Amino acid sequence: MASGDQNNFKPWFEQNTVPCEGEVGDILVLTPLKERAIDPEKLGSASVWFCIKAQLGERPAVWAHVQFDGFATCKTGPLPTPSQTLPPVTRG
Repeated sequence: MASGDQNNFKPWFEQNTVPCEGEVGDILVLTPLKERAIDPEKLGSASVWFCIKAQLGERPAVWAHVQFDGFATCKTGPLPTPSQTLPPVTRG
């Protein structure tokens, strides 16, 4: 059991497309697997999506894929300090 607080977003099972509905700030975890199925992939089959534009009438919501820069297990050991050299966000 982890010592800190954890959030667990229950995946939408057997899903490989984002929904048309969504409100800005919604977070989804999608997986093509059936619930309780064994995941054959080394790094897992689930993906995380964040709603960046709400559904409006016939226009579907827009979802952004959340990408990660690494992975760890409880046996990885101490994690590296996050990079402090990222460029600042600028307007395009």
